[in-house]
Amino acid sequence: MAINRKGFRFMTISSTLRSCRRPLKDDAGGVAMMFAMCASIMIGSMCMALDAIDYAMTQGRMQMALDAATLSAGVDLQRYGNTPTGATLGTWQADARAYYNANSPAGLMGFTMPDANFSATVTGAPATGQTIALSASGSLPLLAPKILSKTSGSGSGGGSGGGTTTPDTSTISASNTALRLPQSTLELVMVLDNTGSMNDPANGKSGANKMSGLKDAASSLIGDLLPAGTTTSKNYIGLVPFASTVNTTGALLSTGSWLSSTLPTYNTSGITTSAWNGCPIEPRTGNNLSPEPYSPTDTRKFQRYYYNVPPSKLKIVTYSSSSRYNSCNTSGSSSSSVSNVPVTLGSSGSANKCNSPAAGQGTGIGTQFDQTNTSGQTLTQNSSCLATSMTFLTQNATTLTTAVGKMTPSGSTIIPTGLLWGWRMLEPTWSQNAAGTKNGWVSSDPSLPKPTDGSVQNLQRVMIVLTDGQNQIGAAGSIPNTLYFNGLSGVGTNSLSAPTVIRPDGSNMSNALMDASELHGGSPIDASSGNNAGYPDDVNTFQQAICTAIKASGITIYAITFGASASSSSAQVTMQNCASPGNYYHAPDNTTLDNIFQQIAGNLGVLRLTK
Repeated sequence: MAINRKGFRFMTISSTLRSCRRPLKDDAGGVAMMFAMCASIMIGSMCMALDAIDYAMTQGRMQMALDAATLSAGVDLQRYGNTPTGATLGTWQADARAYYNANSPAGLMGFTMPDANFSATVTGAPATGQTIALSASGSLPLLAPKILSKTSGSGSGGGSGGGTTTPDTSTISASNTALRLPQSTLELVMVLDNTGSMNDPANGKSGANKMSGLKDAASSLIGDLLPAGTTTSKNYIGLVPFASTVNTTGALLSTGSWLSSTLPTYNTSGITTSAWNGCPIEPRTGNNLSPEPYSPTDTRKFQRYYYNVPPSKLKIVTYSSSSRYNSCNTSGSSSSSVSNVPVTLGSSGSANKCNSPAAGQGTGIGTQFDQTNTSGQTLTQNSSCLATSMTFLTQNATTLTTAVGKMTPSGSTIIPTGLLWGWRMLEPTWSQNAAGTKNGWVSSDPSLPKPTDGSVQNLQRVMIVLTDGQNQIGAAGSIPNTLYFNGLSGVGTNSLSAPTVIRPDGSNMSNALMDASELHGGSPIDASSGNNAGYPDDVNTFQQAICTAIKASGITIYAITFGASASSSSAQVTMQNCASPGNYYHAPDNTTLDNIFQQIAGNLGVLRLTK
């Protein structure tokens, strides 16, 4: 049997091999000739198989790149008023080609595609939907013609008798279309790590720190989703910086009934509600926490976070020399006791260094501070309250980029605190329409966050949560000790009791603690943390319960681990489990982080590939 392909004719392997089994009897060199002919045909056939594989791989890569370019070009329309014409149309088309090239570089596997072979068009109106169509074709060099003869004969009997030239390349094409519905409503909240380690280089060695990379990436995303000059966008973006606390200043009114007027019962001497700096603590029911967004009208109220010295006073011991401090030798030392903040502590010192409270040296509430000098940090009732406040959903890009620019690394890591407040920023029960002017989010649009009852067409609720590591709470020698003073467990307690949350071993978290010492033989210190931070087991479990509840409420979560300090498998698994399927990313450096934010921006438009 013969096969015709692209203008030449050749015999199939099976028919050729049959002829190979009939050696010439009268020619001593017949066997050698037949072997040479069969070998040539087999090599040529193998080359054709390789060409087929190259074709399939190149076509697949081409289609993938074109799909990505179509979605990216759809998002890019916002930069050109959604309907580019004239010179702006040409610029948009050049952008589309650049998106394609980013995923299928020129010359890959020898494939070439002139600009004339790439087409990008957009039709329709933004109000009713736009169709984006991309198509491309190019040439892939073939291997087989280099091995097979450039011409083949007429074959048996009745052929034409003429020869035809075989092509040296194969044409590969791809096309697709996408439907763009830009009139959808997007509510996006960025829950971003502002902890002290964000001041470290992203690669863990040198160069720009993680916070600068995060600011750049977040600002770029804001610019993509809220481009300058756009008046038809229905994209809203909010910002929730977090460490061990979240600051609600400017986003919620302290006079609203969502916030209890009663202070937590820990030492209230000298503490005033008027001096509150905006950091709340989670509500409790019978001393139990729950992974809920609550609502401003709930009977369970948030309380004001504050720090104060222990009710039994804080003893401050100043040693006469560093050697006596190191050996806890009190000869020549002086001491004093303070009953409340503000209090100034020495820069060279440590909590509970020379005394051993029940919780263990350096791990409990600081009852004694041992120091060698008398000046350094001044503690107030707002110590450990994150200074950078959240920004509620807005379409004002300048407001958002200004807020991003103010983010400053400080404090330890309690990711659930950020997740919970990001969730509330997307829950309609927290809108002014539902909760009232004093209780809802401060906004010129009282309907934000929008209702989820179906009255808002194509509503997308999305959360991006980024951290540079797993939960790491508290450290030996710290005052205040974050295990006891934070936005999750509260003021003066390390209890994380949450009976509705189930641990991986099947037990419930009714006995849970911030340091999870009940799971580690009574030891409150996680030796692997490097700074004696408390074990994060129970906090991680509570975080997973929050993530599960957020996703169940219809919110899409993009989760990102960032930097060298987040390279451990435990840190990445925790965030991967938090993300919606397929939405986990790891950024080892600042450049990768910016690319990830750009990719997410491209995913957030209501764009669907239709072909």
